[in-house]
Order: sequence, then C-alpha cells, then structure tokens
Amino acid sequence: MKILAVVGTNAPFSFNRFLAKFIAKRYADQADIEVKEIDQLKPFCRTDEPDEVTKKWIEDVKNADGIILATPEYDHAIPAALKSALEWLGSHAGPNVMKMKPAAVVGTSYGIQGSSRAQEDAREILLSPDMSAIVLPGNEILIGGAASSFDKETGALTNEAYIKQLDAMMANFIKFIEQANK
Repeated sequence: MKILAVVGTNAPFSFNRFLAKFIAKRYADQADIEVKEIDQLKPFCRTDEPDEVTKKWIEDVKNADGIILATPEYDHAIPAALKSALEWLGSHAGPNVMKMKPAAVVGTSYGIQGSSRAQEDAREILLSPDMSAIVLPGNEILIGGAASSFDKETGALTNEAYIKQLDAMMANFIKFIEQANK
C-alpha cells in the first residue's frame, strides 16, 4: 500500500513536516509512506500547463492508494501553497486524480485548536465536486501546542496522548484504504 504524507506548507520550517515524517517513520511497517513536499510546485493558474515538478506531483498522487494532508492553519484556513497544490489535482487534472481517493487530514499548530479550521477547510476541498475524494470521517487529529509536542531536534512527536490518537487514526485509515480499494 502506497500512501503520500503531504507537507501542507512551503515554509522552510514546519511542525507539520515533523508530523508527516513522524507518520512515515512510525507506520513504515504498515504501509509504504512517502513524505511529499509541495514547496517546489508552480503556483496554480487555470490557463497554465504544469511544469515537470507539477506533473510529477499529479502523477504521484494519482498512483498513491491514499493521501494524508498534514496542514498548518494560516488565518483560519489552509496555506495558499496547499490550496494551489490541491487545485492542480482538481481544477487542472480533472476529477480522475482524486476521485474516490482515500484521504485523511491531520495537523498541528502553535495554538490550542491544532489547525482545526484548516483541517475543516481541507476536508471541504477534498469533498468538492472537482476532487470527489473520500475522506476518512471521525478521526480528527488536532495537535495543539506544536512547540511543546515535538522534539525540535529529532522531529519526533513526544506527546503520548497525541501519539495514541494518531495510532488509532492510522489504523482506521489503513483499513479505510483497504476497503476503498477492494
């Protein structure tokens, strides 16, 4: 099973990058999980053709059995870079890239709400007619206090309560992918 853990920002430093890498490492025995960056993607424009990096992004998502978006929250929504990356999958590539693709949304932020609004924003986009992804329901991972929840040197998630929630979500997501791909 191939899963992409997408770093939902183009920022050079991100606790959501730590989260995506933690997921890839912790659950490596359950799936082939590749951390996917979006920082080199060309900004979306409906009239432009994708460059080679963007074509690879579209192809990698198309070939994945499922995707996990690890999103920060910028002004109560997903970052512009993530919105642009998703637009390449829906508006340009058509619904076939994300149609019925299993997706999960996670996130961490400095505040106590753990990117809750951005996660809701991401879910709405994934469920839109241009995307038509199938989004894992009822498994929100809202990691607040990012600065104190991760080891800044190793990137490991250190909060045991959040790790337990993530373990349950990943077990459910892997079953979700298996069911979706039957």
